[in-house]
Amino acid sequence: MGLFNKKPVQPQQPPPPPPQEPLTVKEQVREQKRNIDKAIRELDRERMKLEQQEKQLQGQIKRTAKEGQITAARLQAKDLVRTRTQIQRMYQMRVQLQSISMQMTGIQSTAAMSQAMSGAVSAMSAMNGQLDLPSMQKMLMQYERENGKMEMTQEMMDDAMEGVMGGDGEEAETDEVIDKVLDELGLETGSKFGAVGYGAGTQNEVGTSEADADLDARLQKLNR
Repeated sequence: MGLFNKKPVQPQQPPPPPPQEPLTVKEQVREQKRNIDKAIRELDRERMKLEQQEKQLQGQIKRTAKEGQITAARLQAKDLVRTRTQIQRMYQMRVQLQSISMQMTGIQSTAAMSQAMSGAVSAMSAMNGQLDLPSMQKMLMQYERENGKMEMTQEMMDDAMEGVMGGDGEEAETDEVIDKVLDELGLETGSKFGAVGYGAGTQNEVGTSEADADLDARLQKLNR
């Protein structure tokens, strides 16, 4: 009896699919351009069929007119006019679809630029948030004040050191030593230069006289 009272097992239903994430602007533009290109290809196929039909109607109108069936030829001419009108409309639709595709490309470029500007604005906002202008101003003022104190202290120390070391007496003694050394170097240099100059002049004069004698001898040989 208990076997017949068991409830049937219900099949487990599969979990619902996760919600799809919204497409980005780039993906939407790519999908729409793909649809536009498909529509343009379909229009081209239909237009080619109508152009073939136009040629056939032109031949039929000529044959009907040769046979003298003017009424039938007029009906065929109306069909030809309608076919040509339809072909012209397809050309216009194709141009419009191409224009829409170009606009989609412009939208994609604008979206990319907007995204880049948004990132730049976020970065600039974060940097400005980290800058504490009152603290920076206070720090700069404190730096200027401490730097001034340091310069004044350095000047006072320099003055004190000059007073302790006796700067005026040292300067006079230093000048006296330098003048004496320069005087001694000047005497030695002058004597050396004088000796060298004299020797060099003698050698130059001897070399010049020898060269002149050689030249005179050659000229005398040529005159003979």
